[in-house]
Amino acid sequence: MNPYRFVVATLIAGLILWGSYRVYRAHSNLVTLNVRNMEVRQVVSKIESQTWERILVNKDVAGKVTLNVHNVPLEEVLNIVALQADARWTALYPIYRTGKAAVAFNKVVRGDQSPDGSGWSNLQKIPAWQKSVVNGFANTLRAENKLVSAQIVNKDLSFVALALSRFSKALVVPEDGANGTINLKLQQTPFKKAVAQVAKQAHRKWDELYALQPLRSAAVARKDIGDATSLDTNQVMVKRVMKEEMTNAPETALEALMVTMTPEQRKETQERIATMEQIRSLPEGERQQRMQEVAAQASQAPKADLEQRLQNRLKNSTPDQRVAHDRAKLARQQGQQK
Repeated sequence: MNPYRFVVATLIAGLILWGSYRVYRAHSNLVTLNVRNMEVRQVVSKIESQTWERILVNKDVAGKVTLNVHNVPLEEVLNIVALQADARWTALYPIYRTGKAAVAFNKVVRGDQSPDGSGWSNLQKIPAWQKSVVNGFANTLRAENKLVSAQIVNKDLSFVALALSRFSKALVVPEDGANGTINLKLQQTPFKKAVAQVAKQAHRKWDELYALQPLRSAAVARKDIGDATSLDTNQVMVKRVMKEEMTNAPETALEALMVTMTPEQRKETQERIATMEQIRSLPEGERQQRMQEVAAQASQAPKADLEQRLQNRLKNSTPDQRVAHDRAKLARQQGQQK
């Protein structure tokens, strides 16, 4: 064989193998990165180039990131980045009609445009059951296998978006005015395919992207009523449920919550609801005692979460970052006392 042709063939084969490896890594969403004190947007850019995913960073997110990971799943890496940048991440699935709407969506997520009047006021809403991280549904909300099973018959688009948003890190967001009647039979269907089927029946396009949003300020996709306390980089413990959703259609919200549950999860949820109804029917003194017992049991999960969060902070942040975080927290507390 001609030596020149051999060299060329070897180079082509090498390029094909390298390209296949890049495609595999991107498809698997694996990240390999070693950076120290790098600005968060630079880190995000490097992650995007490896995973081929879009990660929008809100304008109020800032900070330096130190990261040393090898073939680590994207979502685990986002946990670390969000922790060090005092932020939280969310996977967003907009359902829209035009490219102009998609551009507006990105602007709202980045904080460059207000949700009001943008066509994306739904980004301000949070499913009412996110409050349930306090009430013992945490395990249900944290179903992270991204395989969806559900049978949905003649439900509107907003109901289905709400049901799919049961997954704690995923938010399906129809643009304002989008509607349609959805019929789906999902059996261990990947989350993306479920969203694609919903968008198709609504005669809309859809997309997937990740967002890094500020942890300590009012952020897109987190419009809560009352006080909210951070539980970890990706979840919010809501003390009071969204008044609008619960007063208008509590039965619909509950149905949407349960429609994508497994039979075991549904049974557990129904048992919890029955227990609460039973407690409400007790005499006042006995009711207060039972409520205190339930509250004591429910508090164990937040305590475990807090311990895990502290361990993660020690493991995945530098001493300088922890000092900066504590100083910022102290400054906020002093500002609230004035």
